[in-house]
Amino acid sequence: MRRYGQSLYQPRSPVARCVNFLCAVLLTLILVAGVILFVLWLSLRPHRPKFYLADFSIPNANRQSAGLANLPVHFTVDEHNPNQKIGMFYDEILASVFYGDQLIATGAVMNPFYQQPKGDTPVQGTLLARGPVPTDPSWGRFAGEMSAGSVEMRLVLTSKLQFQVKVWDTKHHHMKVECDFTMQGDGTLRPQDKNSQCTLYF
Repeated sequence: MRRYGQSLYQPRSPVARCVNFLCAVLLTLILVAGVILFVLWLSLRPHRPKFYLADFSIPNANRQSAGLANLPVHFTVDEHNPNQKIGMFYDEILASVFYGDQLIATGAVMNPFYQQPKGDTPVQGTLLARGPVPTDPSWGRFAGEMSAGSVEMRLVLTSKLQFQVKVWDTKHHHMKVECDFTMQGDGTLRPQDKNSQCTLYF
């Protein structure tokens, strides 16, 4: 029987104190490791590249009553790598130009290359137009828009992209870049669309 006034507190054994101490140290180490990994993830997380339509033209587009077939299609898209410590490997870049759903021109425009961190590379291409021509169903609408000086068009770039993070590389990502713009009646890029940002799809 317990005597009145006797303390209920029982001192913990050295083993229990040691276990509690080790558990506290382990939890602290896990917390610190988690914070370090989170900071590393933030610093090494790849950011997607950015693309801007710098220029586009189809010389003499407004002087061809037979359509655009065999006319050169020139364009420049500026690529920017926003990562400070991550490089990018690009496969061959293919370009296609569309008027609505009609393919105007297509072809390879750039060989594989490496983009250094915070670097910029102009993607320049010259394609050969295959239309529209007067026999195409879209010719009437196209000719009318050319006369009005405003033709809605789209430039599409496709490639595969791989991020280089320190000493290891990520998997290949299929990349698609879409640049919507308006071509003027003389075949040049509308000034408002110059250096407009394109949409990137992964």
